[in-house]
Amino acid sequence: MENILFAYYERIFERKLSLDEKVFIKDSSKYESFKKKQLLFSSGDANTRHYIVEKGLLRLYIIDPSGKEFNILFAKENQVIGDLSTPLPTSFFLEAIEDSRVFSIDDDQFRKLTDNFSKITETLKRSYIFLQKRFISILSKTAEENYEELIAEYPDLVQRLPQYHISSYLGVTPVFLSQIMAKRARKK
Repeated sequence: MENILFAYYERIFERKLSLDEKVFIKDSSKYESFKKKQLLFSSGDANTRHYIVEKGLLRLYIIDPSGKEFNILFAKENQVIGDLSTPLPTSFFLEAIEDSRVFSIDDDQFRKLTDNFSKITETLKRSYIFLQKRFISILSKTAEENYEELIAEYPDLVQRLPQYHISSYLGVTPVFLSQIMAKRARKK
């Protein structure tokens, strides 16, 4: 199981890890399993961990004052998810959509990784760029355009997610998503 973790970091670093790096990464990481629908953390928690998905699917979401859920991000195998504002209390919920196995790393160790390995910082920068593009897309594109983009960029994710999660991610109702999908099917 650690080989998966090492392979993840080797992909980021674009090189083999040294023995010292492997020891540091192994000692910094905790292997955890979560059942479908299990919360990893909730809004208000002082969460201090970041998660690398070995197997499964996680979602980061918020709940507005009326109780409506809004999906912010999904993480599948070999992706990282968490709240970068740690160790402050989080505004998010993180839930397993499928039974999931993850490697988690606490914020102090995560900081040491980013201080010692510039490639981790580059990976974080790409995550921020993704989030910025997502927010711009939400504000400037139609739901249909965002759905087409989601299908084009993450076809496997669309197959794994229930429609109500996709509609929440797009900021539309499940009924409206069904209309988008029907319209798309008619075009084919």
